Amino acid sequence: MSPRNLRFTAGIRLHLPHVALLLFVCLFVSGLAHGQSPLRITLLSDGPASAEPSLDSIIRTELHVLLDNRFDLDLRTQYVGAPDEIDQLYQDADILIGTGIGSSQALLNRSTYPKPTIAAVVVEPGVPGGTEGTGVPNFTYIRSPFDLRRDLDSLASIRNFSELTIITTDGFRELLSRTVPTYTDAIVNVITAAPTAAATLARLPEGTDAVYFTPVTAVVPEEEIRQIITELNGRGISTMSLIDYPLLDLGALAAFSSDENLSRLPRRVALDVLRITDGIDPATFSTDIERYDNTLIINMAAARASGIYPDFDLMRRSVLLNPVNVETGPVLTLEGAILEGLARNLGYRINEYDLALARTDIDVARSNLLPQVGAGTTLTVLDGQAVASSFGLQGRYNWTAAATVSQVVLSEPAFANVAIRRLLTEGQEAALEASQLDVVLDVGTAYLQVLQAKEFLRLQNENLNLTRANYNLAVNQRELGATASTDVYRWESELSLGAINVNEAEAQLAQTRYQLNQLLDHDIDAEFQLPPFTGQDSLIGIIGETILPLLNTPRDIDRLADFLAEEARNNLPTLRQLDLAIAAQERQQLSRQRAFYLPEIVVNGQYGYRIGNYATVGLPPEFDFDFASADRPRSSYSATVGVNIPIFQGGLRKAQLEQSRVTTLQTATQRENTENQLVQRLYSNVETLVASFRNLNLARSAAETSERNFTLIEDLYRSGATNVTSLIDAQNVVLQSRINATNLGYQFVADFLTVQRATGSYQFLSTPGEQTAFLERFLSFRSRQ
Repeated sequence: MSPRNLRFTAGIRLHLPHVALLLFVCLFVSGLAHGQSPLRITLLSDGPASAEPSLDSIIRTELHVLLDNRFDLDLRTQYVGAPDEIDQLYQDADILIGTGIGSSQALLNRSTYPKPTIAAVVVEPGVPGGTEGTGVPNFTYIRSPFDLRRDLDSLASIRNFSELTIITTDGFRELLSRTVPTYTDAIVNVITAAPTAAATLARLPEGTDAVYFTPVTAVVPEEEIRQIITELNGRGISTMSLIDYPLLDLGALAAFSSDENLSRLPRRVALDVLRITDGIDPATFSTDIERYDNTLIINMAAARASGIYPDFDLMRRSVLLNPVNVETGPVLTLEGAILEGLARNLGYRINEYDLALARTDIDVARSNLLPQVGAGTTLTVLDGQAVASSFGLQGRYNWTAAATVSQVVLSEPAFANVAIRRLLTEGQEAALEASQLDVVLDVGTAYLQVLQAKEFLRLQNENLNLTRANYNLAVNQRELGATASTDVYRWESELSLGAINVNEAEAQLAQTRYQLNQLLDHDIDAEFQLPPFTGQDSLIGIIGETILPLLNTPRDIDRLADFLAEEARNNLPTLRQLDLAIAAQERQQLSRQRAFYLPEIVVNGQYGYRIGNYATVGLPPEFDFDFASADRPRSSYSATVGVNIPIFQGGLRKAQLEQSRVTTLQTATQRENTENQLVQRLYSNVETLVASFRNLNLARSAAETSERNFTLIEDLYRSGATNVTSLIDAQNVVLQSRINATNLGYQFVADFLTVQRATGSYQFLSTPGEQTAFLERFLSFRSRQ
């Protein structure tokens, strides 16, 4: 679609690119008008002046451009008032021009016109006119390009309504009350806007389920209008505006585009004034103006807020404003996503548990070297024969207690196990660092994919809107006989293809958001906001901004790769983990060597205590002795020192030693192979990064060139100097160039992250001081080469 060149605020506001140039021309030409015939023109406006360029100001500029070289022009602006006030204006003007909808209606309601009069925007249907003119002396008007019947039909196609309320101004109310009920079977209410949102909403009939706005910014501030529409959306009431902007920006659901039609009005008014100065009665002027086919604009943000959604067929034929859901939830920056990933990522948390388990293995191994103390008690029940044969030493019931203690004095396998477990735990810590690096890369890549998908959807929507604008152009040219129906059919085909691309882009954006939520252990459909994007370069920090521009020759690339390889050898936790694994294997090998000559020495101690023997059977009295007497000793103890050294185990120790030696060699070879692979991958990643950096600049240049080429081709197509195929080809090249530039921008950042992962350190997350130190190390390394 064309840019928003026009806006209605106080009256009708426009944003036209050449306003400054026209003002300069009118000021320059006005200096030549000294001594020319005076011409007094009064512009009757709908509301107070605005700081923005308005229809009033554009008409003034057009009048200066066309008339300053012929007349001493005196332009004044007044605001619409009572009929007697308009009569007074005729006394002070040679020509009176109504520049707004309300002022034009006020002039249209008059029966006589003392001076030449132009109503610039007449929306009332059925007013006499056409190519033959109004037939009313001194009066002409320009029939508005707006179509209220079409607007209401479109509003009903979004959601049918039973009671419509029109919010308008006093000057427009009578006309709308008279005409709109003939356009619909629904109940129609027409209310005037109040200066505040609360007062306007208080006038809204209770049964209203649809609201239609005419331009009311002359009497209601924009912020109050926003509050009105927000409340209507909250109530689930569909809204539509006669003029597209600013009401769409303020939250209205739908409006037909009005830029192209309104942009023709100022020049048409100026040309009519020029003909009046030539002595032609405006009653004979044609009231028609060349009209573009307007496109329905649907504000999807309002659809989401109100819960009123158009069907897919209507969406396909309309321009969608705010097609991407307005992001809610917490703001998620790249750094914030990485920190949250490290805190919540399930894969990383599993690795944290692995480290915790490895640390408990150390405690288990060390426990074998600490004193082992045990205590127990036993209650024994014996049969009668056993009791009798014990000669009183044992009773029917016997209760004893015992305690044991043991201490390893020398045990090479136990000592080696503790040392090996410590080395393996350090290796697990290195593995956790590697997992951290992987989480940063995975989360960073997923974050970039969300940004990329969001930008891709924006580009596809822009391309679809541009295709729709060209389709409308082709329809207009066909009606004028300037082109064939084949152009229209071709654009219809392109519209369908563009809608397919938009649908796929929307799905892709949703999928990337799901992926990021999964990595962060959020609910899959959790909402989050992305901060305003300031460009890919903002994501790579000082390192990317300073080092990459220094790579001007292949030798520079080799130096960078050599430097990063050195950094990787020092930083990569994967290599450190393998080094620790080799150290553990070597300790195991040493232990098995010592097994040939080192004994295992253990000290043991035991203490026993007889608590009691119950239901004993003593000896006959003639023996004059009782083993169960109370003074019999109750406790006993023992202490032993055990020394054990295996003499022959069938060659087991020799085989275990050889096994350890081979395993150590295997791990060392694996470490060397892993280092070679990581360095090779690093060199490849550096080449890819440099290529991405160069390709990004080329892609941006290609996108700019393709846009300039498209502008030329589009101008040629509008003038009939080229065919539709050339225009479609040029438009597709623009789209593809923009997509390539976008993709390469994000791919460049992804490649940058991959290179930093390969070095074992994400310098872009470091402090500025740490990044500066890294840069200084590189410059020092470079100077030594």
